[in-house]
Amino acid sequence: MKLHTTKKSYEMFEQAQKVIPGGLNFPRTPRFLTFGVHPAFISRTKGVRFWDVDGNEYIDYMCSFGAVGLGYNHPAVDEAYKAQLEASNSSTMPSFQWLDCANFLVGEIPYMDWVSYAKNGSDVTTYAAMVARVHTGRNGIAMAEHAYHGLHHWCIESTVGIPPEYKTHVYKFHYNDLNSLREVIDRQKGKIAAVFLTPVGHWSLKDQEEPKPGFYEGVREICDKEGMLMVIDDVRCGFRIKYEGSHCYYTKINPDLICFGKAIANGYPIAVTMGKEQFKESAQKVYWSGTHFYSAAPMAAAIATLKELKASGAIEHIFKMGGMFMDGLRKQASLHEVPVSVTGHPAMPFMVFGEDPAFDKSRFFCGEAARRGIFLHPHHNWFISGALTEQDVNKTLDVTDECFKLVSQKFR
Repeated sequence: MKLHTTKKSYEMFEQAQKVIPGGLNFPRTPRFLTFGVHPAFISRTKGVRFWDVDGNEYIDYMCSFGAVGLGYNHPAVDEAYKAQLEASNSSTMPSFQWLDCANFLVGEIPYMDWVSYAKNGSDVTTYAAMVARVHTGRNGIAMAEHAYHGLHHWCIESTVGIPPEYKTHVYKFHYNDLNSLREVIDRQKGKIAAVFLTPVGHWSLKDQEEPKPGFYEGVREICDKEGMLMVIDDVRCGFRIKYEGSHCYYTKINPDLICFGKAIANGYPIAVTMGKEQFKESAQKVYWSGTHFYSAAPMAAAIATLKELKASGAIEHIFKMGGMFMDGLRKQASLHEVPVSVTGHPAMPFMVFGEDPAFDKSRFFCGEAARRGIFLHPHHNWFISGALTEQDVNKTLDVTDECFKLVSQKFR
């Protein structure tokens, strides 16, 4: 096998640093990958594959960091987007898609009665926090340690350029630990407006953590008792784990607000907050607008995406392919006597090497996979595409088998 080289990619990256701070933003910078090996720029996409500017082909296990569920350039979605684009997109008053998309979403997501639009996951989680604060008259937000709810000041772990006052009313608890949540609430009695949860603990640089039996139910009970809203941030997991909302895979209870983004429109820019009827009046009081929140073409793409996800059985297929991939990795690691943990839901797996605190083994493994046409991220959870086939998984496992062998040789 001829190994990939990325000379042009890194020449472009050097040029990009001259006109763009850092060249590429985190987390897509090659400095967060295997630097010098993973490509920095691509030229085209199709299905589960992309081709970089050096002409190398990759099977992609990042799916635009989760934004693409059905596969790149899906014809039904792209056609819906283009048709609406030709009619109108950004206009003085919103298109009829504003109502059509909202009606469609309310009809598809159980127990949710209204929709508010935005562009990014950060937008809609922030909006959900504002609604919760208005409704309860409280400022506090409880969220899990290491959870990512976006890049806005109140929730991001970074402190660069962010005065500490922005996080004054944010309180951390341990995911899957109801006693930890109760302790936070007891210390901040009557001050917390909402508890934010991701359906799965999808941490960077750590094993993924699925909710334990009873965890969701316990959070719901605590929220009801204390007069707090339960908010599910389904931006990363949404329309991958369960069509009706990822929490439905794990529990029968429902949140008060739910946030969607990423895969909702197969890569087109739209995010939404959805909520129960009793919170609509509070939502109306929040000033919420953005020039491109009203863009009609992504709304058309969202409707087309969700219809296709449901009709094609893509989520079930993603589950099957992800399970096949995870099982294959575990067997190979055992065969090569390389300790690993493969965790997370099959739609969003991740692998961490044993005795690898600096993630050197992970960067080496993923870099060697990239040189052989398989794009895996060493630090961030992966995503399974609806366009992935058994043949693709088998090809991937042929490569990962070689990569495990190389790891066992290099890190004896």
